[in-house]
Amino acid sequence: MFTSNISLLDQTFPNPMGAFEYLSVLISIILALGMTRVLAGVGEMLQAGSRRHIYWVHAIWIVNLFLYLVVAWWIFYRWRNQQPWTFFLFIFVLISPTILYLASLLLFPREGDVDLAVDYKTHYYANHRAFFILFALFTPVDLVDSLLKGVPHFLQLGPQYVVSTLLYFAGLMTAAITRKERYHQFYAIFFFAQTVIISFAIFHTLV
Repeated sequence: MFTSNISLLDQTFPNPMGAFEYLSVLISIILALGMTRVLAGVGEMLQAGSRRHIYWVHAIWIVNLFLYLVVAWWIFYRWRNQQPWTFFLFIFVLISPTILYLASLLLFPREGDVDLAVDYKTHYYANHRAFFILFALFTPVDLVDSLLKGVPHFLQLGPQYVVSTLLYFAGLMTAAITRKERYHQFYAIFFFAQTVIISFAIFHTLV
């Protein structure tokens, strides 16, 4: 009788939310806000029609950033076994999604200006320095993030992870420094290819 009552209580009151599930809510919200801003920006581009002058390099960076937001959300699950969680670790883990969210704001004109005529090429080069410096900050943060998950986890990522991280940082910082259009054309495509390759080579599984 006592055992059956416990079983009934377990069914009525499920297990409380774990630390990872609780903290992941805020992480997910920030990443979702970044995705929402990217999608809203694309929607504004489509609604404005001829009032918006599309620049293909900018368009590729829209894809690049959205892809990076998806990958960041995907790999956050690898924190699921972290015990114990501390406030300072949680604040650190918040840095990566916050960087991507701020980058999404820089990639588009102010939200709501649908009727405003915008040349995305002009907007891109007017904001490229802040956008790429901010994006470049993601790489050292991600490197520390991987180390904090434990040395075995870091080693499991392999040398390709370190090489890729260095390439990301060097490429993004160069994009922040230079206004040479040919470099930006090349690097937009290179970044996309690198992200796709690394995602399938290292982060193709959820665990």
